[in-house]
Amino acid sequence: MVQKLHVLVVDDEERLARGIAKLLNSRSMDAHAVFSGEQALESIKSGAGFDVVVLDVKMPGMDGIDTLAAIKQSAPETEVIMLTGHATLDSGTQAMRCGAFDYLMKPCDIENLVEKINEAHEVGSIRRHPVLWQRNLVKDLTLYSFKKLELDDPLEEALEIFCRETRHMVVEEVYIQDVDDRFRGIVAKRDLIRAAEEAHPGRTFTWEDLKNHPDRLPAKPLKSVMQPVPPLTASTEEHLTDVAHRMLRHNVRCMPVIENGKVIGIVRLQDIFRFVDHEIE
Repeated sequence: MVQKLHVLVVDDEERLARGIAKLLNSRSMDAHAVFSGEQALESIKSGAGFDVVVLDVKMPGMDGIDTLAAIKQSAPETEVIMLTGHATLDSGTQAMRCGAFDYLMKPCDIENLVEKINEAHEVGSIRRHPVLWQRNLVKDLTLYSFKKLELDDPLEEALEIFCRETRHMVVEEVYIQDVDDRFRGIVAKRDLIRAAEEAHPGRTFTWEDLKNHPDRLPAKPLKSVMQPVPPLTASTEEHLTDVAHRMLRHNVRCMPVIENGKVIGIVRLQDIFRFVDHEIE
């Protein structure tokens, strides 16, 4: 039996916190809600053993940044995802410096949050149990919670993934699979821009235009714009250092991981840098 992820939701808006916890519980997680930084610390110090904390930045009294710092001091192995409706460069930078796993804007789509929680848990598990990747293989650092895109999915699905990127995660291209999880092609930002320009003859678009106006994308499936070009791929049994060198040589930050001809996840250069002991030049 697979053990449920234990998640703590912290937000002074009680209705919102309870709502997020309820949605997470409906997605096979064990989520609990508290409504202040002080309550969050009490819950963590009680030994409840939370895998991931979803923490609001702006709260009265003990705010999110102070709470984050206290959590990392009390339970450094706990991954923390910050949520905010008032994003600023200062607060985002401070949160990451204090050890936040990621920094997301409210309102946050529940599926995006679920993916981010799973990702945080996977990375946190590797940090807590380095023996799992003692041989430094790709399979030990593969993220399985990436968003799967299929041939007939609309262009907006790819745009949504590109728009999730942060300063800690830059998405250069997304991978298109068939129903059997076999690789079929890639879609890059320039492919979406080209599709928008073809739908609006005589107009030129930037990436910011598409991010701010997704309705400018035509109602087409991803297969109509994808490049059927094999990307660089990693196999589960490759050494992380070899994959990192290949990424650096070809100037990519992410690779699909292939097992038995099927895409099973992704491996990111940022994670290899974080976990591999060897210096990569």
